[in-house]
Amino acid sequence: MLEAISLGFFTGVVLSFGFGSVFFALIQNSIDYGYMAGVKISLGVIFGDIIMIAIAYLGTSFLPDIPHFATYSRVFGSLLLVGLGVAQFSNSKTPSKIQDFKIARFFYFFGKGFLLNVINPVNFISWMVVSATLKGYKYDIYDETAYFTTCVIMIFVMEAAFAIFADKIKSRMNNLTIQRVKYVSGIVFIGIGMKLIYDIF
Repeated sequence: MLEAISLGFFTGVVLSFGFGSVFFALIQNSIDYGYMAGVKISLGVIFGDIIMIAIAYLGTSFLPDIPHFATYSRVFGSLLLVGLGVAQFSNSKTPSKIQDFKIARFFYFFGKGFLLNVINPVNFISWMVVSATLKGYKYDIYDETAYFTTCVIMIFVMEAAFAIFADKIKSRMNNLTIQRVKYVSGIVFIGIGMKLIYDIF
């Protein structure tokens, strides 16, 4: 089991350094709203990871057969990413009604992390590869559980650390630098969204 935990630790650290839409959303929201916003996004990411791990490990036979479901999901995801990207070029903030309620604020950031994670097919493919590779180690169910648990915990710990770091350096950043971070995030979101649209058609 120690080997499985060690491997899960390493995998979690590596996967947390995927510099995609989730990473930039994590950094940008932590700068704008504080590290707790980033932590909430991380929780949404982890929830999405758990679902994708379950699907990758158990297979897709238990999912309902909806015609063109994958295509519709990718279209929705690509449009969402483009919309989020365009929003980074405006000065809009989190709606005041969301800011006023802790539960609404939690689900706002949690949902953002979850959606950004699950709509990117690369993330699911990564878990499929991880699951397929893990089967080659001939682990029993306890070792596999230890592996995935450690992996998910490390992803959360690393992403929470990114959020705290972004919040800490905010005081050393001027408004122009913060705006540039938002612009870079917007370009990344739009780029990934357009790539998803291109792959569909």
